[in-house]
Amino acid sequence: MIAKSVIVGELGEQALLLPQRFEEALAANDRVKFYLTILQAAERHASRPGEAAPDFSAERTAAHLAGNDVDRLVAEAKHLQDGSLYAPGFDVVRRHILSDIEKMRAPLAIAGVAEQDFAQRQSKLEAALPPSSDDRISPGAIDAMTTGDRDRGDSLHILVMDIHKALNALQGELAGETVDGARAWRILEADRPLVRAFMSGLNETAPLKFDHPGLATTATRAGGRLVIQNDIGTTDAHVLVVHIEGDAATLTYTDIHAPRAEFFQSLFKPFGVRWDEARAQHGDHLAEEQNYHLCVGHFTATAELTIERYLAFLGSRIVFLIDWNKARKRLRNFLDKGDAIRLLRWAANNNIGHRGFLVLGGERLIHEAIEFVPQSPLRYGERLCDALGAPAALDFLKFAFRAASEGLRQGRSERFIRDEVKTELARHFLSAEQNLLALAGSHAELVFELATGLRDALSKYRRAPDAAIFALAARRAAKWEQAADALVARVRSLVHRMPRPNAYPALLHQVDDAADNLEDAAFLLTFLDKVPAAPSLLDPLETLAGQLVDGAQELIKMLAAASHVRREGERTDLQDFLEAVDRINAVEHASDATERAMNGALLEGAPDFRTLHLLSRVASALEQAADALSRTALALRDHLLNDVVAG
Repeated sequence: MIAKSVIVGELGEQALLLPQRFEEALAANDRVKFYLTILQAAERHASRPGEAAPDFSAERTAAHLAGNDVDRLVAEAKHLQDGSLYAPGFDVVRRHILSDIEKMRAPLAIAGVAEQDFAQRQSKLEAALPPSSDDRISPGAIDAMTTGDRDRGDSLHILVMDIHKALNALQGELAGETVDGARAWRILEADRPLVRAFMSGLNETAPLKFDHPGLATTATRAGGRLVIQNDIGTTDAHVLVVHIEGDAATLTYTDIHAPRAEFFQSLFKPFGVRWDEARAQHGDHLAEEQNYHLCVGHFTATAELTIERYLAFLGSRIVFLIDWNKARKRLRNFLDKGDAIRLLRWAANNNIGHRGFLVLGGERLIHEAIEFVPQSPLRYGERLCDALGAPAALDFLKFAFRAASEGLRQGRSERFIRDEVKTELARHFLSAEQNLLALAGSHAELVFELATGLRDALSKYRRAPDAAIFALAARRAAKWEQAADALVARVRSLVHRMPRPNAYPALLHQVDDAADNLEDAAFLLTFLDKVPAAPSLLDPLETLAGQLVDGAQELIKMLAAASHVRREGERTDLQDFLEAVDRINAVEHASDATERAMNGALLEGAPDFRTLHLLSRVASALEQAADALSRTALALRDHLLNDVVAG
């Protein structure tokens, strides 16, 4: 925790360090008194070289000192001819004494307890010490350092006693109180509800850290403001400090991971927290990475978003920072970067967290589930989102996070939780046919957009001819057709994981033909202004396009009904599906009749062969699109009746 205290110090919050500095001061007091004792023992032993040197091992252990250097200082001490004392290691001990006295003064300086007097006394006493080199001590120097007789004047020993007395008085003041788990001192009565609000949020979600250390909270007053600090976890530069003054709160947050800092900031959007631009800081004393990111957020309370409500929310979010970056890295094998962060944000927003997932092994939990699913659904190097699709993979990981967190908190066995996760993943893979039908439904919606765009363009052009109408329609059609191709690629990827994949390539081929033909028709119509006009011949084309709109609508209905058709399913689901198939076939028959009427009209009234050729090509493309819809309906009907219902 030394480096974390350095960060708090760099943030200018020395008051928060008072309890820690006090503990260090008490330990330093024990060491100084031990050092003074062995110096006196060295003097005595040098005067009586024939006696055995005293054993200070127990005292050394009590002062938390290791090694046997101090034992040598006493055992090998001797007087030299010039009257000086030789004590091996004295120069080091002398430096330790002066350093530990400074550590004893540190909490007094923070608390503002007349520390300046102690500093001046130490400087004066240090200057009065005779020079020492080669572990030689001038005559009378040890006595001057260790005497407790105030009539003889000041000494290091007397200074240590006076500082210790001041520390004891300060200890009585620091023994203040614990407010709902927060260590608090020097707070006002009006501060306690604010500390309790912060701790209510912290204590609500703290169990989600499970066995991870962290979340210790301190509260005090500094600079006329209430200051609350939380140590978060074990990372050196991971510190959170919030200042409260009236209805305003300023949150200072440091983190070595920029993505985690951005994630943390995003959690406070509902409270309208205004964040200063994050700044990279350098910490020379950090045990880990040398750079950390400093974020400062400002909140002003309103009638609805009170300061207590904000503090409770702030306290409740801290647990979701612990091991956040570790969880994000563990998710790389399963989700895209954006979805991984969305999952972590979802887990925080729903008070689920990610620590349960990590406690159960993180990625190992998911890999065990993948191995459980038969037929090796994942190929080498493939991620879960590639096999299931991003939405389904994210949905499954949400289940895994919830099952792990809630299961551990409810005391369920790890085996039970792992079996839950395995079963859920198997269900996702077994529902791949529904995923495929959902994607096919999205494709059908694009076919509907293509048909509607073409029909509307024909209607506008017939009323007010303008080449720009078909140019815009063609651009939109090209865009929709590209989106349809992307869905085709996704469906083909899923097909490889289906237990009976043969029906789906044919289904996919037919429905994509409809999109291709509609886009081709839109492209051909961009040439309409380059051939002799034939306004009357556009009517049957508009009728044909309208029939395609009707067919696409029925295709969407058919695919939606198909997703509910099961062997043991409701009879009405199958009936809805079959009725949609029948209506699509009716549209195909109607489009045949319209195309034949169109061809007859072209032969009788086309102004020249170019108009005849162009409009017949457009009519043919539309009729082929209708045929594709019919073939799609029949192929899916055969698959569901033969392989699903009867199979």
